[in-house]
Amino acid sequence: MAEQISQEGMHNQSYQYIIETIIPPERRSQVYDFWRTDKVLKDRCQFIATLYQKYIDNATPENYFVALLADFLLEGLYFYNGFIYFYNLASRMLMPGSADIFKMINRDELSHVRLYQKLIPEARKVFPHSIEQIYSMFDMAVEHECRWTNHIVGNNILGITESSTEQYTKYLANIRLRSIGLDPLYPEPKYSKSPYTHLERFSDTKKEAHTKANFFEATVTSYVMSSGLSGWDEI
Repeated sequence: MAEQISQEGMHNQSYQYIIETIIPPERRSQVYDFWRTDKVLKDRCQFIATLYQKYIDNATPENYFVALLADFLLEGLYFYNGFIYFYNLASRMLMPGSADIFKMINRDELSHVRLYQKLIPEARKVFPHSIEQIYSMFDMAVEHECRWTNHIVGNNILGITESSTEQYTKYLANIRLRSIGLDPLYPEPKYSKSPYTHLERFSDTKKEAHTKANFFEATVTSYVMSSGLSGWDEI
């Protein structure tokens, strides 16, 4: 858990590096406050935040399990269409430096996923929970992730479509459910394969994203701040 906290701090620095490098100072507040003005993004954030707040307001064993599952959804579903966006650009030699940053973040996130894949089956033995609620939370997270990705990317980027976004997100959900001992939520074989297998070499996450890699097994060159850098050439 301590290592995850450390890695998340580095991820924030990486996002800040990209924003400060390519976005003028007078426009950065719009990026950081975008969740306040964009309803789709705000709803997506509030879905996860409400699950945590439920435990803060009422610290029962049931609500603790819900918060633990919220972590799993956050780490296992919420970032990956964003990663795919940059891997897709890198496949056409666009923004390869940014893709390298997200590759490192992706590897870290998958190590966090493996942590929760170990924790949640054990938690199911101890804490009261509902299988129906697990499936409902997964379905809602998939809905928010697809709606957000289609809202911000849609069919406007070569190599990404609303259909491929749905297939990929539901494919990930099925993988995550199987990893904690539950049956897939979405019908197979339709959602048993990623539509982005051709991008695996850019993500460096190995087959089906079952990697044990983490930040310390990779180089640290991507984790840098933006001092001394400006413009698109170096990003």
